[in-house]
Amino acid sequence: MQPGNWGVYLPASDQSTYLGMTARDDYTWEDVHAILDTPFSPDSCYTFSIDLAFVENVNFIAMDPITLKIYGDDENCMKDNLLWQSPPISNEEWMTYDFDLHPDFEITDIVLEVFYVNTYAYWGYLLMDNIVITTSPNVDLGNDTTLTLCNNDSLVLYPGPGYFSYLWSDGSTDTALIVYTTGIYWVQVFNEYGCSATDTIEVVIEEYFPMETEMIDSTFICEGQEINISVEVLYGAEPYSYYWPGLDDTLSSITIIADSTAFYVVNITDHCGNTISDSIKLVTLPAPDIELGDNLFICEGDTAQISAASGYVDYVWQDGSQDSLMTVYEDGWYWVTVTGPGGCTTTDSLLVEYYPPLSLDLGNDTLMCEFSSLLLDAGPGYTSYFWQDSSTQQTYMVNSTGTYWVSVTDVNGCEATDSIHVGISPAVVVSLGPDTTVCSGETYTLNPGSGFTSYYWQDGSGESTYTVNIPGTYWVTVSDTNGCSGSDTVTVGISPSPDVDLGPDTVICSGNTLFLEPGSQYTSYLWHDNSTLPFYSVTSTGTYSVTVTNSYNCTASDEVFVEVNTAQVNLESDTLLCEGEVVILDGGEGNVSYLWHDSTTQQYYTVDTGGFYSVTVLNGYGCEGYDEITIGWAPLPVADLGGDQSLCEGDTLTLTTIIGPYIYIWDGEISGAFKDITQGGTYGIEVKNQCGSVTDQVYIQEYERRDINLGADQVLLPGEAIELDAGPGYDSYLWQDGSTARYFHIIAESINPTNTTYYVEAIEGPCKISDTAIISLFKIKIPNAITPNGDGNNDEFRPFVDTWNGVNRHHIMVFNRWGEKVWESDNFEQGWDGKRNGSYVADGTYYWVLEVFYGPQDTKQTLKGTLSILGSD
Repeated sequence: MQPGNWGVYLPASDQSTYLGMTARDDYTWEDVHAILDTPFSPDSCYTFSIDLAFVENVNFIAMDPITLKIYGDDENCMKDNLLWQSPPISNEEWMTYDFDLHPDFEITDIVLEVFYVNTYAYWGYLLMDNIVITTSPNVDLGNDTTLTLCNNDSLVLYPGPGYFSYLWSDGSTDTALIVYTTGIYWVQVFNEYGCSATDTIEVVIEEYFPMETEMIDSTFICEGQEINISVEVLYGAEPYSYYWPGLDDTLSSITIIADSTAFYVVNITDHCGNTISDSIKLVTLPAPDIELGDNLFICEGDTAQISAASGYVDYVWQDGSQDSLMTVYEDGWYWVTVTGPGGCTTTDSLLVEYYPPLSLDLGNDTLMCEFSSLLLDAGPGYTSYFWQDSSTQQTYMVNSTGTYWVSVTDVNGCEATDSIHVGISPAVVVSLGPDTTVCSGETYTLNPGSGFTSYYWQDGSGESTYTVNIPGTYWVTVSDTNGCSGSDTVTVGISPSPDVDLGPDTVICSGNTLFLEPGSQYTSYLWHDNSTLPFYSVTSTGTYSVTVTNSYNCTASDEVFVEVNTAQVNLESDTLLCEGEVVILDGGEGNVSYLWHDSTTQQYYTVDTGGFYSVTVLNGYGCEGYDEITIGWAPLPVADLGGDQSLCEGDTLTLTTIIGPYIYIWDGEISGAFKDITQGGTYGIEVKNQCGSVTDQVYIQEYERRDINLGADQVLLPGEAIELDAGPGYDSYLWQDGSTARYFHIIAESINPTNTTYYVEAIEGPCKISDTAIISLFKIKIPNAITPNGDGNNDEFRPFVDTWNGVNRHHIMVFNRWGEKVWESDNFEQGWDGKRNGSYVADGTYYWVLEVFYGPQDTKQTLKGTLSILGSD
């Protein structure tokens, strides 16, 4: 996507981005595929337009011109149907290329592909932008119109050139249609592919009426006033042209600034060449002639009068007053609008300003010092002065309390007056206190009191207080707010101060005691904790201070910082060492000796196994330190689920990983080292302990368990055979006899009457599926004797159940030795109790005939035999 990549900066021809595609010197080139929002229909024609450009250097590679191919098809990315191919693109500015398209089938997808101009491969680059696809042809007769036709005029409807053929609403086929009457007209245009477009226009032709004009009547206008004169034309045929004789205007209206009475004429010509004229007379009235004069200066507080001349109809001043005269009381702009005969007005204004104000100021009311005088000055530059006692000098000397005033006049005749009250201020009283003595090394502050405006000490300084540190005589002169002053003097002496010294800051080892002794020559002692002994015992770190007093009652203080030191050693908190890690224990920087638990003496101790570790150190002060640490040990966690596995639907698979002192998290749930899986998918485990965590995952492919169906249990007749089918698609088969084929062949003669169950197990991936079938031999066994004596043993005549298989229906008859039928039944399984007509038959030999029907063909077999009945009497 361009611009801005690989040195391509040509601005887009439309919007802000465009596409660049490359052909390379290794016979590879680029294309792009697009799905059309609306497919190209074979019933329509289209015009395809695209902007193309060339870039000579891309990413420091010299490029040559290449060509663009455009394919269209009804499948993705097909290049079987070439719609258009551009010439070699060498223009470095955008150029628009277009082509017409009439598809033979519906096109849903297009492919734009760049390709070489020649048969050999080379580097080429092409830019493309602003793809526009329009249906073709397009036709436009313009908007509906209403017009008036002149004699012999007509309106020509022309859709434009370039069409293959035309069909108008009247059936004509010319390129244009001449219209004379009102109506709705249409044209259908065709291109060379037979595609068409239609447009319609409604034309209203109105009857021609002679022109009429409307214009304002002749009127009065004030001199210098601006007026707009316009003419409106009715009827005729547009467009109209306008001619104002003597003027340059050619529009329907003109703007006039009146300076004299005059006629104004306009000539109008319509589209048909007909002409009409109209005129207006403007009578100019004179405006009032007023002059307020030049700007005016007045003294502040004075008044003045402004005249707007009399004799006019109306006056309106800026304050709304309506007299011809205006009295001025303050500075500012003043204006008046005067209306004369005919309503014409004139406005004039002037600025009234004050002369500069007089700066007369005798000052604020004040006090003068007792026994002094005060000179009042009205200031220079005035033409006259007049004081309260009628004196006329610029200044006035005041010797007593009272109110004094003066009036002055300047060169503009402006006056001002000011006054001042003068009172008497009492004498200033100041005191530095009695003479005194201070301790050496101390300072003494002289304070004459606050509230004075200035201070002057014996050394010329001007602070409100004075600090004394040497003996001598000191004085001060102060002034108050009225400028009045007073003085005082004091003598200060010096007494010797104590010289106390607790010594330099020091260090003691933990458990030791330091005694601080300032000396025994002082009269009192005051320690930092308010104790008063002449000495102090130190056992802990801190700052200790003492203040002592000598016989002159002078004090002095000193302080000392005492550090109670222990050699610094920190083996940190007990910790855990992970498999493969080491930790280095540090006995501490700056210590002079180290003794570890195993008697080694280095500063650092390397640990790679768990255990108990300790060290004793001595620092440069001879102070001892001790620390110990317990280090545990743990293996790194391991997660190994093995390779991907498979699982049969409905089975359970147990996943396991390496067992250890770990926490096992299976897919976000904490569990053990084992997990039972009942369905396929990806399973993950996180194994973690204090040393970190590791993960593993395994994919379990689940196989669908397919059913094997050997069919229903069956009974074979002698001579018959059957083939059991375990079904296709399994990896292996295993029958009850160890054979491994898909099929198992059984013949009646091979059936083991003691084991008629056949079994197969099929394997598909991890799935083991099995089924059984019972295949019996059809061989009925009939007992040859019964003892119907009611003891519950062998009382009835019936077939052996385990051989009575596969019988569809049957009929049995029993005869005595004389051939008489003594019993018959269709339900041999229910048995015969040896009775005939409710009584037991006699002991002896009887004959039976059994008809059975069996098998899918309902085969009939007749069996015969003898039956001995014993114990029925």
